[in-house]
Amino acid sequence: MSEGKSKDETTVSRDPPAYRNLRHMIDLAGVGLFETSLDGQYRFVNLSLVQMLGYDSAIQLLTEGRRADSFYHDPLDRDRFQRRIAKTGTVRAFISRAVRRDGSLFWVSENASELRDAQGDLIGYVGSMTDVTELLETQAKLSETEADYQRIFERATEGIYRSSLDGKQLRSNPALYRLNGYDSEEDLLRAVQDIATEWYVDPNRRAEFKRLMDEFGSIKDFESEIYRHKTRERIWISENAHLVRDEDGQPLFYEGTVQEITDRKAAEHELHKAKDAAEAANRAKSRFLANMSHELRTPLNSIIGFTELIQMEPHGPIGSPTYIDYLGDVRKSAVMLLQLIDDILDIAKLDAGKLNIARAPMDLAEIIQDTIAIMAPRASKAALSMTTHVAKDLPPLIGDARRVRQILLNLVSNSLKYTDPGGSVEIIAHRERPWIILQVRDTGVGIPEPDLARVFVPFEQSRYAIGKAKDGTGLGLPLARELVHQHGGTIDLESTVDVGTTVTVKLPDIADTFEG
Repeated sequence: MSEGKSKDETTVSRDPPAYRNLRHMIDLAGVGLFETSLDGQYRFVNLSLVQMLGYDSAIQLLTEGRRADSFYHDPLDRDRFQRRIAKTGTVRAFISRAVRRDGSLFWVSENASELRDAQGDLIGYVGSMTDVTELLETQAKLSETEADYQRIFERATEGIYRSSLDGKQLRSNPALYRLNGYDSEEDLLRAVQDIATEWYVDPNRRAEFKRLMDEFGSIKDFESEIYRHKTRERIWISENAHLVRDEDGQPLFYEGTVQEITDRKAAEHELHKAKDAAEAANRAKSRFLANMSHELRTPLNSIIGFTELIQMEPHGPIGSPTYIDYLGDVRKSAVMLLQLIDDILDIAKLDAGKLNIARAPMDLAEIIQDTIAIMAPRASKAALSMTTHVAKDLPPLIGDARRVRQILLNLVSNSLKYTDPGGSVEIIAHRERPWIILQVRDTGVGIPEPDLARVFVPFEQSRYAIGKAKDGTGLGLPLARELVHQHGGTIDLESTVDVGTTVTVKLPDIADTFEG
């Protein structure tokens, strides 16, 4: 390092080892050190300042003859520096932008004082310079981040708070103090002395809050009924919060957010009331249907029994054959009404989850033959053909034989009802592991695609099919579907208008499980 000669340097140089040690210490200093003349010419610089200003050596800096004021990016900074030092004799932490030898800019902080000779005359200045670019950039980022957080704090729609461990409110954003009925943070902090007794409707909620914090360090969706502090109106809130600790792990305070959920709680309450009312209505409906079933079955069974007895004419002829036909119509209507009552009762039981399904092996082929036998007279009268295709390797089906027969009867009855004279109804059964497949295929009027989902809704029918058949309650397919589901199966419907319909039922091949 090179520097101009001064009396002090000459004195130090009398002791070369001491001088070298002092130079070494000065060069190792973490700040730039300098001495300038009154006109700003550098007379002494240390290695830190040389490097800071972008030079290779002290000789290079000193011999170029640049004055100190030439390193200021803003010429006015040198004037401000000189005014300050002239006024007090010293300058502390003077921040300015400096220019390196290559023209790049950086921020520095200067400390300087006047240098006087033995007679007290001002002969120059000595001082230090620190590169504070990184520090200022960090501070700027911190300030920007703090401003961002402040904007979030001020503009958040959720209440944001900080509270002490003993229950005092320490910070509140606008959303929270407005939630509590106040116009400013100061008003809220001044008013709330004890959160447990003044805020929570149930004072024990604060204790529960603290217990959860002690155990988990945070809470989520902590719902409580509180008072809107200023007006004492009762409202519901949901809190999310965490416990803040110091470096040693000691608890400091709580921070969290508050959202009012009064409307949601009211909606939940109404929903619970509606659910309770619906369940009560469903129970009343089930009781009504059970009672009505008994009340209607008894006279209907009497009507059916007596019409059959009169038709047999055990006590002599009735007379006109027309009366016999009338009795047949009465019996037919009574049987249909009894079947309708049974279907309605089954639907009600399914809705209430009270329909019991037996589990026993059954012969599906036998059930199919029984169905053909029952439906044959009706098919013959309607000029329809009925055929079956049952696989020989069909295993026993595990389930409720009565309900499977009911499924098949409903499907076949539908096909007969909506198929014109000369058409056909086909029953197919085969094994397709892990299912047993049961299909009913007809050449009937078909169902438009928009109505395919509609026909599985109780009391609903295809608008197209309604005009093609005189009777029908809209219970056959919905009941069949629910009974299939009770057996763990599925039911699908494919249909083309004026071509026909195929209903495919898949029932679990339980026997396959035992075989495997």
